[in-house]
Amino acid sequence: MEEVCLCCGERFVRGSRHKEQAYCGKEGCQRKRKARWQKQKIMKDADYRENQKRSQEEWVKKNPGYWKEYRRRKPEKAERNRVMQVLRNRRRRKESGVIAKMDASKLLKIQPFGEYFLVPLIAKMDALKVNIYAISDSCP
Repeated sequence: MEEVCLCCGERFVRGSRHKEQAYCGKEGCQRKRKARWQKQKIMKDADYRENQKRSQEEWVKKNPGYWKEYRRRKPEKAERNRVMQVLRNRRRRKESGVIAKMDASKLLKIQPFGEYFLVPLIAKMDALKVNIYAISDSCP
């Protein structure tokens, strides 16, 4: 029977032995299927979750300095992660639900131009990288 892949949206023929098959056989689709299964398994199964955590800790011990070298090689990814970590921290914080506080602003001395990340406070979106340039007074 022909099905539509949940990942790529293309039609594929489901295997006769796999009545629940929802992803086609492409490598990217199978990778997504496995990642989805693993995420659900980690959420539901405490033993599996603990095993994954222990396995990851062992890998980190066997590969010291890997992440430091990775961040050095890929500074754009390291910067994006810093920005996204701010968002994750805000999400975890249990605040009163107030979005803005009138007296919470601090006067910061920042350059009016440079490279900035616009980080949404409410919507679940990625940060937007923008460049702000100074315009000289002599421009018309």
